[in-house]
Amino acid sequence: MKALFRVLMLAASMVVCAQEYEPVPMNPDPMALDAVVTEGVDDSAYLPVADDEYAEEVKPDEVLDVPRDQTRVAVLGYHNFSQTAPVTRMLMRTSEFREQMEYIRRAGLTVISMQEFLEWRLGNRTLPARCILITLDDGWKSVYTDAYPILKEYGYPFTLFLYTKFLSGRGDSLTPDQVKEMQANGATVGSHSVSHLYPRSWKKCEKEGPDAYAALVDAELGESQKKLSELFGSVNTYCYPGGYHTAGMQERMPGYGYVAAFTVVPGKVTASEVPLQIPRYMIFGNDSSVFRSAVDFRVAQLGTVVSTGASPGTLPASTPPPPFAVSPQPHETVAPDFPAITAYMSGVAGVDFSTVQMKVSGFGRVPATVDKATRAVQWVLPCRIYMPNLSVHVTWKNTDGTSHKAEWSFSIDPNAPIKTVNSTP
Repeated sequence: MKALFRVLMLAASMVVCAQEYEPVPMNPDPMALDAVVTEGVDDSAYLPVADDEYAEEVKPDEVLDVPRDQTRVAVLGYHNFSQTAPVTRMLMRTSEFREQMEYIRRAGLTVISMQEFLEWRLGNRTLPARCILITLDDGWKSVYTDAYPILKEYGYPFTLFLYTKFLSGRGDSLTPDQVKEMQANGATVGSHSVSHLYPRSWKKCEKEGPDAYAALVDAELGESQKKLSELFGSVNTYCYPGGYHTAGMQERMPGYGYVAAFTVVPGKVTASEVPLQIPRYMIFGNDSSVFRSAVDFRVAQLGTVVSTGASPGTLPASTPPPPFAVSPQPHETVAPDFPAITAYMSGVAGVDFSTVQMKVSGFGRVPATVDKATRAVQWVLPCRIYMPNLSVHVTWKNTDGTSHKAEWSFSIDPNAPIKTVNSTP
């Protein structure tokens, strides 16, 4: 079974898409974390396979609760599914989704409901050490036709983050009745705003003054909660469209009844997380490395794995600079849509490029590629990054067998102008 699972996962990673599939909803979903297209990247080496730690199936009755501060939760974020359409960042092959759910089962990870998650956060219950919370954004019809049957089969609870303008049953959107059926079989409903605005719309309104901004927050966050609660019962969680959030939003959220809000910053959730800035792994259809990081509970939290600095993703001031040029440069500040992380290793003698690995804080090992002509090691970003800092770790061996490491960190300005075209639905 283990060998078959590996073959299936490898086959899923080798699907080649002739073009990107961009289904257009009634009101296009402006996911602000637009991925930069990553073409020609072989990420098969990074597919989640059963590690020796839990290669054998873990029986549910062997998974025990632990003290609250010993639990970590990986929140997974999905969008759209298809078994035939070309995969994109936001559209996953249905068979790959099934393989991921099977991996979670065999690894003995506990899939929890939103209610269990909130009770744990409030100190009213304990959970196992390794938990998964499944969320699905926007309200695509394929959630009902493709993902829901699989989730129901596995008995996994899940949360639908819906934006109300995309809840009509027209085109690729869900109907309220479909949502209600899923509610009867393990689904929880959360808010994803009314119209899923682009960050630039929020920034433009912010310039109009605090009253105009508060009115927009009421319209997008407040009215969505009200509408969804009328349709499906009490709604008390929110998912920031594209992960974009501001203090002005968070100040008003408790007044709408929200007790938790989810970002797109990857990382395991602990009992001490800020309730309106909960980390979440966005699982992309064309890059399996994020799923692998999400289900790997052997490493510490984002900000402590590779950082002893004052903020997540930073390195100590004493860290020596890399012995080669890099981009972004150490301590540089970049916009959220910077295209790639690159190590230009042409000036380093004796590198065995088959041993080069790149790790990035919050993402773990990433599928970096090597340009043989320039000897540049590069990871093309799968999405816009709104984390305040990132650290990069490049390791390699020379042909004589000696091991080497280079590290650097840089900052991201979430308010910097965006230059890339937003093409994500």
